[in-house]
Amino acid sequence: MPQTTVLIPTYNCGKYLADTINSVLHQPYTDYEMLIIDDGSTDNTEHVIKSIKDQRIVYLKNNKNLGIVKTLNKGIKLAKGKYIARMDADDLMLGNRLQLQVDFLEQNPDYGMVGGWYQVMDENGQFKKSIPLPTDSELLKIGLLFSNQFAHPAVTMRSTLLRDLKYKQDFIYCEDFDLWTRFAEISNIANLPYYFLSYRWYANNSCHRKQSELRNAFALLFSRELEKLKIEHDAEELMMQVAVNFNLASKLFVNETKQKRLMDWHDKIFNSSKLQRKFSIELLQKFRQKYLPMYMKQNN
Repeated sequence: MPQTTVLIPTYNCGKYLADTINSVLHQPYTDYEMLIIDDGSTDNTEHVIKSIKDQRIVYLKNNKNLGIVKTLNKGIKLAKGKYIARMDADDLMLGNRLQLQVDFLEQNPDYGMVGGWYQVMDENGQFKKSIPLPTDSELLKIGLLFSNQFAHPAVTMRSTLLRDLKYKQDFIYCEDFDLWTRFAEISNIANLPYYFLSYRWYANNSCHRKQSELRNAFALLFSRELEKLKIEHDAEELMMQVAVNFNLASKLFVNETKQKRLMDWHDKIFNSSKLQRKFSIELLQKFRQKYLPMYMKQNN
């Protein structure tokens, strides 16, 4: 029985898939199965997978295109590992990711999931930028009110918890963000300060193509999380929350009136009595002073 399942859903990523698979096979850690679920691809995906001979590769193909959420939940059900490490079919796994994350979860049973830092590359694999992320569990939990704190293909989770939580179809296009918020309610969460992923960003990337749907899903998610904290909010306030998530604050809130409106909204969040019961005043102040400004800058 493998200790870890590397779960890779794929749909028409044959162009990149061999490099992705090989980046996993080159990991020093070896106690895993690589569960690749082909969601009805019409390109050369099957040929690429079958051309790579390694007994740890488990290849399944859906009879029809089910979509990312149903395919991921199918993988969770079939995974044999104690841990499930997510990976996308067009990205590259870096460093000693699997060993470091498994060791962390083995040594910290109160943590349900762990991610890491990532790099961004273009369609041709050329490096664009590095993205370090917060590492402290409590700061990450506060941060989830404003922005996704994890790179989905760089996260490893406890299978027992993930099978209970699953991905939700209601939050397609931000199904990962929704999952992190629910992990944060039942366990500690962390990022390790190492670059574990090279994330490919290009015009046909699903997140790039589905910006409108993505924003709507984020609005639904933020509204739910604010309601949990009993923070009343109107459509304009919700729009501000989405704008911060998409690093658009510096572009949209350019005059003094709009900047004050945004600051008043943040005062409302941080003065929430329920939020202050969950986190210390000192920690909330630290987050607002040090980390929130990072989300206020436009991400070029």
